[in-house]
Amino acid sequence: MYLLIIYLFFMKRRQAIRQIVIVSSGLALLPSCDFQSTAKTFKTYQHLPLEKGQYELIEGVQAAIFPMKNMPVSDTETPLDYMLTRINDCYSMEDIKKYLGGLNDFQKQVSDTFNKSFEKLNSEQKIEALNTLSADKTASYPMQVFIQTNKKLTVEYFTQSEEYQVNHFGFEFVPSRYVGCVKT
Repeated sequence: MYLLIIYLFFMKRRQAIRQIVIVSSGLALLPSCDFQSTAKTFKTYQHLPLEKGQYELIEGVQAAIFPMKNMPVSDTETPLDYMLTRINDCYSMEDIKKYLGGLNDFQKQVSDTFNKSFEKLNSEQKIEALNTLSADKTASYPMQVFIQTNKKLTVEYFTQSEEYQVNHFGFEFVPSRYVGCVKT
């Protein structure tokens, strides 16, 4: 019996070593896998090193500022993508640092005030948290920058969208309509 095992091991040692390497590399990669929610993915930005929870917090702040139910959203860019792309591409590194500092201050202040994270608050509490923290004169300057930037860019996304421009302002693209035979 032992001779058979030794014989099989020595005859197929390359195959055994290959399998050991494959299994050990798979086990080494396993801790980096996130099995909780694979449905939602977020873009990465060069100057904005955000974690998954921070993306969800910013998205929740946007939803509290401007409820997006029954609102048409572009197929190419979500409000979150628009806002983070604008911050990443158009803001200076100092402003980005203030924004990220304000994000951390906001998370901390909300959890201290409400004893819950922002995501676990109901919609009325989220609005209340935004109103109280934006009106608070003792709040840190980066947190004020965070809240004001979110408000400004969320509203800007919808007011500059094609649907809003066409349906609410009656905007027509540049050559407009051609009216051929018009009585003068």
